[in-house]
Amino acid sequence: MGDEILSERKLKILYSAVEDYIQYANPITSGSVHDKYISNISPATLRNELSALEAMGYLKQLHTSSGRIPTSKAYRLYVNQLMGNTKFNKKTLETVRGMLTQRTAYLSDILQAVAGAVSQTTNYPTVVVLNGYDNLPVESIKIIPLINLSALLLIGTTNGIVNGQFELSNGITEENCIDASNFLTKKFAGKTIQFMRENIKQELLNMSDEIDSFKQLFNNLINCLTDMITRRENVVRVGETKLLNNPEYADLSDAKKVFDIINDDGEINQVLNENSDSEISFTIGKENNSEELKNCSVVKANYKIKGKNIASIGVIGPERMNYSNVASALKVIVSELDKLNYLTNDSDDKEDNKNKN
Repeated sequence: MGDEILSERKLKILYSAVEDYIQYANPITSGSVHDKYISNISPATLRNELSALEAMGYLKQLHTSSGRIPTSKAYRLYVNQLMGNTKFNKKTLETVRGMLTQRTAYLSDILQAVAGAVSQTTNYPTVVVLNGYDNLPVESIKIIPLINLSALLLIGTTNGIVNGQFELSNGITEENCIDASNFLTKKFAGKTIQFMRENIKQELLNMSDEIDSFKQLFNNLINCLTDMITRRENVVRVGETKLLNNPEYADLSDAKKVFDIINDDGEINQVLNENSDSEISFTIGKENNSEELKNCSVVKANYKIKGKNIASIGVIGPERMNYSNVASALKVIVSELDKLNYLTNDSDDKEDNKNKN
């Protein structure tokens, strides 16, 4: 049956029942709904309404003598209503904003901090999957010679520093590395790492004789960029054991099934990239393709730059998840990442216009 057949009273009863179960994890009874939420309706009427909601598939009984619990269908209806009313948590916002403004940090550390902030706020396991480095916008490039005839490549991006390492040919000096760093920054600031990799060869052809001495450096750097880009997933996991705080996973064998999914790079990448078009999406219970997640909910957020999905952030927990808190935390994270990227692009555009003039 469709959601539209529910009367205003049934919706109020159902939302109250879902919120009570999310908070207390106790089966719902007409007495508890009456005493806590809707005292202007008689217990007998509430019993009839709860029975009707069960017949419609929104509630179910675990045992014939027990109260009722929400079904996946009930959580879906609740979440659809919730997304129109979600508000940011100010404390979470300040924590995330302070962390993201530290753009001198390595991207891997920022991802760890993002996952940690979301997990701490939601009290559920959180996973961040970086979908490769290729679409990250370049801000600066530094090539630092090391003592073993190799060089450290540091690429400053809008979202933090990514790094690689490559060999240096004999005769390449620290001054050569500085010149190459400045040249590459000037040529590719504002472009993506993928664009830089694809266009360095053309820049090599255009080089004048006076910088011909470090063309080999650029050839080695191209290989380094290729290795970085083909590192397709960078997965960060935080708070897996928080799953055990929920009574649904008192049986460790049930928890292990979820842990196995979270800790498998291929599996979790597939989970977080299902239905990946929406900014925030919810996959509830049996909506999950993975059999091991049929009793779980997965809330996902996508971070995009110029339409390209840069990273996916996922929170995994029981169906009895605090959806409002999770949605708020994820919307804050994505909003702050978008704001940071917007400010950077706006600054780059002004600089470009200044140079043109």
